[in-house]
Amino acid sequence: MFERFSNNLTVSKILRIFGHAKFPQKRYCLRCRSRRISSLSDGRFFCLRCHFKFSLLTRTYLERSFLPLDGWYELLWWFAYEFTANKTAKEVKLPQQRVHNYFSLIRKAIYNYERPQLNQFCGEVEVDETYVGPKFKNRRKKKREWYRKINAVRRGRGAKVLQQPVFGLYQRDGRVYVEFVGDVGKKTLQDIIKGRIVLESEVYTDTWKSYRGLKREGYHHEVVDHGREEYLREKRGKKIHINGIEGFWGYLKEHLLKHHGVGKGNLIYYIKEQEFRFNHRHLSTDEFVQKLVEILVKFGPRDV
Repeated sequence: MFERFSNNLTVSKILRIFGHAKFPQKRYCLRCRSRRISSLSDGRFFCLRCHFKFSLLTRTYLERSFLPLDGWYELLWWFAYEFTANKTAKEVKLPQQRVHNYFSLIRKAIYNYERPQLNQFCGEVEVDETYVGPKFKNRRKKKREWYRKINAVRRGRGAKVLQQPVFGLYQRDGRVYVEFVGDVGKKTLQDIIKGRIVLESEVYTDTWKSYRGLKREGYHHEVVDHGREEYLREKRGKKIHINGIEGFWGYLKEHLLKHHGVGKGNLIYYIKEQEFRFNHRHLSTDEFVQKLVEILVKFGPRDV
C-alpha cells in the first residue's frame, strides 16, 4: 500500500510535508520567535537574533528519534491503516520491538493531544460506562485460582476488580470522550458529567443508579430502561436512546481484539487512540496521516 501512493514522493517532498506541518506560514525561532532565520548546511536553522540552532524536530516527540523522516512517514501510513507493530515490522524490515516503541510514541502523542481538545459537550449527550480487559475465563489458570482465592470473581458492574471501568460521553454531532475511572459510583460519574457537559443539556442514560439526581443538577435527564427491553423512544420529537455511545463501545472493543492483550499501564493509550480515530473518522487516510504529522512535530511533551 505504501509503495502504491509513494511513487511520486521523494525525501525532499516528505521533508517539506513535515516542514509545513511545523511552520505553516514562515519559519521562526523556537526560543525568541524571531523570523530572522538562516539555513545551515546540516539541515538545521540558525536564529540571527538569539543565535539558537534548531531543526524541524527540536522540541517535538521525534526529537530523540534516530529514524529518518521518510521512515516515520511510512510508519504513519501503516499506523493509519491500523496495522499491528508485528505486521508493520515485517513490511518495513525493522525489529518488532522498535516498531512497537514508535507506535507507542504515536499513541502517547495522541493521548496528550486529545486531553485538552474535548472540553465542553452540549446539546444531546449520551452517557454510559463499560468495562475493558480480559474476561475471567480467558485468564491464565494461576490467575483464575488467585482471583477465586481473594473472592474477586464477579460479573457485570461488579467486575471492577478484574476489568478496567471506562466512562464515556457521546455528543450527537459525533464526538466521543472516554475516561478511566476508579469506580462507577455516583460521585465519580457525576463529577465528570458536571465538568464536561454544559448545564441545560439533554443527557440520556440507562437506569444505573449513579445517574439519579441529574435533573436536580440542572440537566434535562432522560432514561431508557434496557431491563424492560426499551432501547429507543421519542419524546417531544427527540429520540431518546444511548445507541451512539454503545456503538462506540462495540467499535472500541472490536479494535482492541487484534492486539491480543494490552498491558494495563498502556491500555489508556490504546483507548485514546480509538477515541481519536472515531472523532476523526471523516478524514481520508491522507488527511489522517497529515493530522498525525502535525501532532508529532507541532507539539511535544513539554507542551503538556
